[in-house]
Amino acid sequence: MACISRLEGYNDQWVDALQTNEAYFSNIPAGKYVFSVRVLSSGQQNVLSERSKTIIISPATWLTWWAKLLYVLVASILIWYLFASYQRYRMERWNRLQTKRDHEREKRINAMNMSFFANVSHEFRTPLTLILAPIRQLVADKSQSAETHDMLLIMQRSVERMLRLVNQMMDFHKLEDDALQLEVQRLDIVQVIRNVIDTFTLQAREKKITLKALGLEEPFTMWVDADKVEKIIYNIVGNALKYNRTGGHITLDFDVISIKEAIKQNPKAKELKAERLVKISVTDDGPGIPEKELDKLFERYFQLSHSGTFNWGTGIGLYHCRRLVQLHKGMITAANRTGEITGSVFTVLLPVDDECYADVKHIDQPQSQNELYPLAMAPDELQAEIIAEQEASDDDERPSILVVDDDVEIVQYLKTLLGQSYHVRARYDVDNALEAIAKQEPDMILSDVMMPGKDGYELCREVKNSMQLCHIPVVLVTAKTTTSDQIVGLDCGADGYVSKPFDPTYLLTLISNIFKNRENVRHLLTANTQTSNLAENVLSPQDKAFMDEFYAIMEKELSNPDLDINHITEIMHVSRSKFYYKVKGLTGEKPGNFFRLFKLNRAAELLREGKYNISEIADITGFSSLSYFSASFKKQFGVAPSEFT
Repeated sequence: MACISRLEGYNDQWVDALQTNEAYFSNIPAGKYVFSVRVLSSGQQNVLSERSKTIIISPATWLTWWAKLLYVLVASILIWYLFASYQRYRMERWNRLQTKRDHEREKRINAMNMSFFANVSHEFRTPLTLILAPIRQLVADKSQSAETHDMLLIMQRSVERMLRLVNQMMDFHKLEDDALQLEVQRLDIVQVIRNVIDTFTLQAREKKITLKALGLEEPFTMWVDADKVEKIIYNIVGNALKYNRTGGHITLDFDVISIKEAIKQNPKAKELKAERLVKISVTDDGPGIPEKELDKLFERYFQLSHSGTFNWGTGIGLYHCRRLVQLHKGMITAANRTGEITGSVFTVLLPVDDECYADVKHIDQPQSQNELYPLAMAPDELQAEIIAEQEASDDDERPSILVVDDDVEIVQYLKTLLGQSYHVRARYDVDNALEAIAKQEPDMILSDVMMPGKDGYELCREVKNSMQLCHIPVVLVTAKTTTSDQIVGLDCGADGYVSKPFDPTYLLTLISNIFKNRENVRHLLTANTQTSNLAENVLSPQDKAFMDEFYAIMEKELSNPDLDINHITEIMHVSRSKFYYKVKGLTGEKPGNFFRLFKLNRAAELLREGKYNISEIADITGFSSLSYFSASFKKQFGVAPSEFT
């Protein structure tokens, strides 16, 4: 017998199994096959037996359909990733090129702007100098009246302020071009600092800020660029005064320390190449500096905002200050005070060693006082400034105006401008102004809009939303001149909006007209017995509600001869002082006088009606006797009740 086999679908030929009775198949693809075996006779002529079996060979895992699908998915993801990476690379490359082009364009624009402003600033210097010189001569003329002298001093300080800004702009341009050079000479740096401090004496006095200078008792001579040190100190002390609270404290501390002491206090001082250093610290008790902004404080164009809504300055002051300190081979740092008292500390370190200034320009001949300190006041001028104008006494019968502005020069000017006709008081921030308004009840509020902390809009809102204060006129004076800004001011309830720079004649006329309109309202209120007789919008809604209630109470108590302020304040649920000031502010009359006027006006109305005789009317209106009624009526209307028609 013999045995043969085949694998249908792979090899259809019958294969002899030989002596081993085994069949071998290799490299069989996956699929379905039929394996057949035949047993043949010894002569292989006849098939003695045959068996078949179906065999299914599964493909390898990596060749299954889901594996192929996975391959396609992975390949697709890879292609997408490569394409996205390429696109991202192209976008980033384009962004870098665009950023570079924008940066270069911004640099060109900034350079053009700085060049323009520097050129304009240079042109400003000549006319400013020509203005300042004659003003100084006029200030020195003792024959001027006090008012004229005050105006001239204000002009002088304002021109000097403009000149400082112009010089700062020119220095800034030179710093950007690395063209500003240090020019040192041996001077008493203490005197340089003292002269700067003296220029802030009046401003600190006006804002009720205590300005102290420690360590300036003895002179200290060193190589110094007086102009740059003056600008550094002026910038730091000026900022401390601007941001400090009314009634605060500012201390300038001068000291000479070793480099080891400086490193102990600030490790960054090890970068300074000097053995001895002048240390100038300016400390205030203002709101301090947000910790996250301390590192950015000296960056160019960085503006610190305390209110969150308004940024002060141009953003170049402290940057300019830092560059000047670096030019003087020193360093400047800012920090917040530690402990319970808030505030900031600015520290300037300047090298004392002569070797530190070996490679800079030296000036051997000392400059004159005017050349060295062109912005400092002469002693007699400073003394004149320290003698501040005293506020009018409490018995001043003139209308009172509260000026609210953080700029001392503006306040001084408005005091001089308005002081001849009005009793002028001043406050330098909104919180102190609101406190003064509640205590003193001014006849008008003249407020700037842009101030640290709360602004003029908030002041106006608080006044106009207060029942006690809403009758007080508010005039906003501001440099924000757009129509939208004026709409915001009027929406706050402001009675007037004046743009800076303003014409003094216009401002005086506006104030005069507001007071005239207020007098007309007072006359209407004292001549009427109900608000329905008044024209619409003569009174604000709050004032109308107050007077409606007041008139109703007086009508109800008309026949009560003992009607007094205590009884009315109990009914209206208001304090005696608030009621007094409200009635006085609206009507111009004390409550007692206004009660009497109301009774007489009602008597006149009853006489016109003709329903009652004079005796009955006297009784109805609460007069204790007919003779007293007749005398009061004749005094008020000029005729006796019997002759009144």
